[in-house]
Amino acid sequence: MQQRITINLNTDSKTTDKTTILEYCRSHGIAGIETPCGGKGTCGKCKVTVTKPYYKDVLACQTKICHGMEIIVGRKESNGTGTDGHDAQRILNAGYSIDKEDSMVVLTNGGNVSEKFNEHVNEHVNRNVVLKEETANESEKVESNEDTLAACDIGTTTVVCYLIDKETGQIISTRSGANPQRSFGADVLSRIDAAARADDNDKANGSLQMMQTQIVSLLNGWISEMLTECGRTKVCRFSVAGNTVMCHLLLGISPEKLGKAPFMPDEYFGREFNPLDIGLENCQTMIIFPAVSGFVGGDITAGMMETVNCNELTLYLDIGTNGEMALGKGDRYVCCATAAGPAFEGAQIELGMPASKGAVDKVWLEGRRIKYSVIGNDRPVGLCGSGLIDALAVLLKAGIIDENGTILSGQELPILFRSYVFEVEAEETAQSTESSLAVHIAPGVYITQDDIRKLQLAKGAIAAGIEVLFKEYGCKPCDVDILTFAGGFGNYIDKASAAAIGLFPQELLDKAKEVGNAAGNGAVSAALSQEAWERALEISGNMRYIELASYPHFDEMYVEHMNF
Repeated sequence: MQQRITINLNTDSKTTDKTTILEYCRSHGIAGIETPCGGKGTCGKCKVTVTKPYYKDVLACQTKICHGMEIIVGRKESNGTGTDGHDAQRILNAGYSIDKEDSMVVLTNGGNVSEKFNEHVNEHVNRNVVLKEETANESEKVESNEDTLAACDIGTTTVVCYLIDKETGQIISTRSGANPQRSFGADVLSRIDAAARADDNDKANGSLQMMQTQIVSLLNGWISEMLTECGRTKVCRFSVAGNTVMCHLLLGISPEKLGKAPFMPDEYFGREFNPLDIGLENCQTMIIFPAVSGFVGGDITAGMMETVNCNELTLYLDIGTNGEMALGKGDRYVCCATAAGPAFEGAQIELGMPASKGAVDKVWLEGRRIKYSVIGNDRPVGLCGSGLIDALAVLLKAGIIDENGTILSGQELPILFRSYVFEVEAEETAQSTESSLAVHIAPGVYITQDDIRKLQLAKGAIAAGIEVLFKEYGCKPCDVDILTFAGGFGNYIDKASAAAIGLFPQELLDKAKEVGNAAGNGAVSAALSQEAWERALEISGNMRYIELASYPHFDEMYVEHMNF
């Protein structure tokens, strides 16, 4: 949704005319600006519209503010309805005005998140409890704090939080949305870099402190809302799963060491913390899942604890902003993390976007035509991750790109699909310095040669990481009993398309299954069960981390897997 902001420097002592629009929005908690590059001016995604004192689309990270400047932040609704009819602005004490909240759609396979999880609990988790069919009467106050639990999965892109009734094991309220820290970059490396660039003149308002404040404020607001909604007073145990960088930022610990060799974190978690130490309210105690390394975090530990059968050789993939994976069974696992980058989630892609309204989420061939579907059945605006994977598979199958990922032209291109290929002028592309070929996917939506190269880098990193795990564990793809896709992205990609582009070995396609938000499910289990928590600690202790940056011949494997 769009936000209309008016800057008032007279009421804001912390802001000067040397502040950029991006810096201003970060410091005032205004979400909605995409900055995959972290504000370096290289991705071209942080465009906002200035309506006063001039009218122009500008890059928020490169444009200085001035008193009285009016800005529109965020995408306009693709159905053309605009706002809800109330354009009046309300002036806030912080020195700006805003008329809409930022929003992001988190897909749950067409159902309510808590309903989906309750089904999962009923089927997979033996807690000897009977789930209630209805939530408690909201008008009844639960006086005992011991009756209420909470769990959270803090992802680089998305955050999900649950409120749980301890007696029944039922999720009674859910909140989900975009991680507000994304204004500092789409991936963990951008946020590590931002945290390292402390403001020497004003450390209290440096990037590290701002990112911690953003996530703590989000959780405080959600927990307070859910407690009020369900007639509860306090959370007795708050279980948190997240990658190592997100958990450092939650506690206000600088992840700077994770940005340079040997990539050793200051904290591995796996213990109890006092929520009040970070300003987290309405919670008595907090546990954070153990990390295995700087780039294989507690979200992987939580997800594996929840989904992996110790008697089955499992390849566990969490393909998102960070490509984390593990292989093993019983008391022996190997794991690694690949620098896949945020391309699979639409960041750094010319017309890439989150899985929200207007995103092309599926692409397929139907005869001689490329067909597509759009989230919300609306006008297509861009491509989300699942649509990008499908698009690559379709272009490969149609012969529009070759095995090297090059878009073909002229006589090399199949005559049936020549009308789909066109040349994009340099000024039309935010991320390319020369003319480039592109392929139409939907009206106004296309994928460029530069986009394909970025996706090849991402898929090559994942595939090479999988090869390393097989080598280190001493097995072959045919030995695997189950291939598990965790996370929101893994839940929605077409597995056949992923195998077709070489994301994982083709022989594993029939063994692939998705487990949804395994990290969030694991966090709920640990909130409810000490046994589940101890199982997570055991799994983290049995995992051996492989550092790919120093792995022999990894670069050669990486380059080989970039091709199709």
